Parts: sequence; structure tokens; C-alpha cells
Amino acid sequence: MLAVDQRAASDFQSAAEQLAAAVTSSSADLARIYPGTDAPGFIATLGRRAYRRPLTSSEQAAYLALFQQGAALSGTQSAFAKGAGLVIRGLLQSPHFLYRTELGAAGTPLSGYEMAAKLSLWLRGTTPSDALLDAAAGPGALETAEGAARVAATMLEEPAAVGVLRSFHNELYHFDRYATISKLGVSGYDPSLNGEYLESSYRFFDKLFSQGLGVAELLTSTLGFVGPRMAAQYGVSAPANGYVERDLGPQRVGYFSQLPFLSLHGHNNEPDSIHRGVAMNLDVLCTLLGPPAPNLPPIPALQPGQTNRQRISMLTEGCGGVCHRQQINPLGFAFEHFDGMGRYRDTENGNLPIVSSGAFTFSEGARSFDGAADLMRNMAAGAQAHMCYAKKLASFGLQRDIVDRDSAMLDALTQVSRQNGSIKNLILTLVRHAAFRLRSGGGS
Repeated sequence: MLAVDQRAASDFQSAAEQLAAAVTSSSADLARIYPGTDAPGFIATLGRRAYRRPLTSSEQAAYLALFQQGAALSGTQSAFAKGAGLVIRGLLQSPHFLYRTELGAAGTPLSGYEMAAKLSLWLRGTTPSDALLDAAAGPGALETAEGAARVAATMLEEPAAVGVLRSFHNELYHFDRYATISKLGVSGYDPSLNGEYLESSYRFFDKLFSQGLGVAELLTSTLGFVGPRMAAQYGVSAPANGYVERDLGPQRVGYFSQLPFLSLHGHNNEPDSIHRGVAMNLDVLCTLLGPPAPNLPPIPALQPGQTNRQRISMLTEGCGGVCHRQQINPLGFAFEHFDGMGRYRDTENGNLPIVSSGAFTFSEGARSFDGAADLMRNMAAGAQAHMCYAKKLASFGLQRDIVDRDSAMLDALTQVSRQNGSIKNLILTLVRHAAFRLRSGGGS
């Protein structure tokens, strides 16, 4: 249940008052909201936009009374501007504006207006346009699976959808952490790389979305975007300016073999095998991991004749051994060929050979792999990574947790993804599904 404390109420009020003052500060600004000067028309037009549906007759009457109170206030503004300002303040503090609800009996369909709001707030990041609200008034335009999918397909081709998917991938893969990367005494590191890590990641996922690609390419593409400083770390030619897409070579298969992910999960110039493994489990495979040990020991210095894999294996032997041996370490060790900066290497610590092979038990069974590239191909061929991405995307679109009753929806999305389905097709599959279009029940 959502609760509004005094601080939130005060913030809502302050924001509504400031916006109302800005809109009514000139007749030209007010005319952009509503070109006429009649109170009923203004209330009906703005009310439909704010509530994302037409106002009821009682709501219309209540706001008309509020308008008349505002019009009678003292001040230099016109009566219309004063009345409009008070109505705007009221609309923007109403729960019908602040919250999108799906209340009602379980299994009943959302109305056209509810679907318009759900799609627009998700794929455009804003309230429905007048044109979309007009369409919602038509019979079946948004209330059928195919009608909703047609509207969603149009939205997916708009520039706003790229920004929405940027937000999704930013949250899913923690792009905000790139700004926190710091390397002490590491040759080739410069803080300006952090910005390149972020932008190159955005561009990689922008391409996946915009060009109709999906999880398979996320996991197996050898193409990536590089800025001028990243190019040197990859050993590829630098762009004259800005960013350019390059083939990063056969060792770098998928996004998680690129510099941003690997550098983030690196201790200065040494690989952070534990957190690489944790991230792959949680963010890519949706594996349930046990709680970490209460007192985590520091990672000891690398000893002569010792590989990082040997060091981490010894360190984790007594702290959640099964969790580390079977889940975290195998996936982390797959990336041993990449140092803490994400640069590829064949040997370590005095020319010791690197071992990055291993095995992992996926949802469909155990699979062995020989390094990160082989692991990524195994994951792309299996079901678990596709299921995990579908689960995260569905949760983002539905704005709720995915629960047991969603298993049929999740199976359908996973199947689409495994069949080389694009991110766009996953979104359209979700929009068509009953889990998106029907109420889940409950009154709060």
C-alpha cells in the first residue's frame, strides 16, 4: 500500500503550486494548455490529460466550484487565470494524477484509457497524448491484444522508447556504477574512461533495441562501441572523434566480455572473480544465491607461483563453499583471461598459464565451457539467460514483481527470446499477454 507522509504531501503541494504559477504567468502560456477561456472546457480538457481519462460529472462539478473560488480571489491576474491556477493545483495533487491504478475484479480487462496510460507511461515515459486518449475512446482500439500491440509497435519506433530502454538497461546492469570506478597505480587508466564506459554501454544496448536484436546478440556479439581511450585498451584503432563500432575480436563474445563490465569488477589491475561471478548469477541468470558470510576476509596478496584462480579458490573454500564452488566461482573464473582493466592476457603473475574453463549447472542441466566466449555461447543456446532477461523486462513493464502465477507469461517470453526474438518482440509479446491487459485483482 502506498502512503503519503507529511514531507511527500508538502512536496506535491509545492510542485503543483510552482507549475500552476508558471502556466498562468501569461495568457500565451495558458493558451498553450487550453486555447479558450471557458471554465468547463478548460476543466474537461486538462482534467482528461491529468486523470488520463474523462472526468466524471461529479468531478467536473467539483473542479468547476474550485475554479469559481479561484476566480474570485484578489490579484492582478484575470479571473480565468486565477481560476485555472487553482484547478491546476488541485488536479496535480489528486491521487488520480499521482497514481496509476489497476483496481477491480481479477481477470477483468483494463479499459482503453487504462491501457493508454499503461503503455504511454512505460514506452514514452509520459502521460498519454490527446491523440492516444482519443483512440482509447474508440471501441476495442486498445482493449484487444492486437489493438494494444499495434499502438505499442508504433511507440517502439519513437525516439522516446530508446530512452526508456536506456533506463531499463541502466537499472538492470548498474551502469551508474561506472562513475565510481577507480584504479590506483594502473597503467593506462584515466578517470575519463568512466564516461566512455557508460556511453559505449548505452550505445551497445541502443543498437540491440533499435535494430531488432535481442538476448542472443547481447550474449554473443563481438561488436562493441569504443571511445578514443577505450580503443587503446582494446588494441583497436581509435575513432577520430566520438564513438565508433568495432569488431573486438573472438575473445570478446558478448557485452560481459567488454571493458565496462570487466573493469567495474576488477581490483585495480587484478580480476575481481567473485563479483564477476555474483553479477552473472544475479543479473544474467537470476540464480538465487545464499547470504554472504557475516565476516568477509580480505583478498590476500598474490603469492609467487600462485594464480588468481588458486588464490580465490583457497579464500572461498571455507565461506559458503558450495555456493562459491558451484555457482559464483565457475562463472567468475570464466573471465580470468581479462585483468582488472578488462584487457585480455594469456598469462599472469610471472608467466603462469591461465585456466578459464569450468562447468555450471543451468536450469536445463550441467554444461562445461572453455572460457568466457564458450560460456556466452552456452548461455545463448540455453534457456536460463533468456528467461532471466524476460523476467527483468516483464517486471519493468508491469511495474511489479514477477510471481508464480506469471509462469505462463514468462515461458512465452522465454520461448520468443530463444527463437532469436528481438527486445521489441519481447515487449509486444508482453503487451499481448493477459498478464499485461487484465487486472490481477485487489482493492489496494
